[in-house]
Amino acid sequence: MGFLANMRDTEKITIGICSPGHVSTPFMTAILDIARSQRQLGQFISLQGSGVISRLRNQICSTFLDKTKDDWLLMIDTDEVLTIDGFKKLVAAADAKSRQIISGVVHGAWEVEGAIYPEPVPCIFRRGESGGLYSVHEYEDDQVIEIDAAGTGCLLVHRRVLERFRAEADPVHQGKDWGFFQDMPLGGQWVGEDLLFCLRAVSFGYKIWAHTGVQLTHERRYWLSKEHHQDFRRFNLPRHHSPDKDQVDVSSN
Repeated sequence: MGFLANMRDTEKITIGICSPGHVSTPFMTAILDIARSQRQLGQFISLQGSGVISRLRNQICSTFLDKTKDDWLLMIDTDEVLTIDGFKKLVAAADAKSRQIISGVVHGAWEVEGAIYPEPVPCIFRRGESGGLYSVHEYEDDQVIEIDAAGTGCLLVHRRVLERFRAEADPVHQGKDWGFFQDMPLGGQWVGEDLLFCLRAVSFGYKIWAHTGVQLTHERRYWLSKEHHQDFRRFNLPRHHSPDKDQVDVSSN
């Protein structure tokens, strides 16, 4: 599916992040690069805390509605890196009337029993015949595709969507601040706040989109072991391993 640049130059975008109080250099460098080069950026919301992530995500949305007049909220997780080109593509594909929710592609790391590496899984999802969500592994490059849910690693949402969420919130328990994101069981499975946000948005009549040309790198950490070393050696000659004649004396280093 092709796309046109539908977001007007006058529309402003707030970036919202939540963190434990510190972020990585690659993430912040990418944000600064975008801020220096893109005139559509408006406000920047940064909240820190620990524990339930949905609490911070709710506060980001509430702050955006109450403290800014910007048109769009771009939520980015602080373990992702969004390039200037990726930002431009999201902006070009977004539209206040037809594409109010659009995601980049972030790969999650799903543990596989018995495997030494996690499985990279695109965090864009469609509903299966049974109603459950499955990850979209096959897609055309650099296209805008319709999906049913996405993670919040890189999610651009129009203001009117969040205003609808606020209008639909339980006035007693959620009030105006806590009706955007929540974790809860659904159909016998625990559903995270990001996927439930999308499912609720779809129930309100909105469509969810993903731009497959907006690929974000995702910082992951894991423990290296002997098994990783052996697996690497199946395909590569380990560094510093060479015949005696090529060895370098490093005793003085």
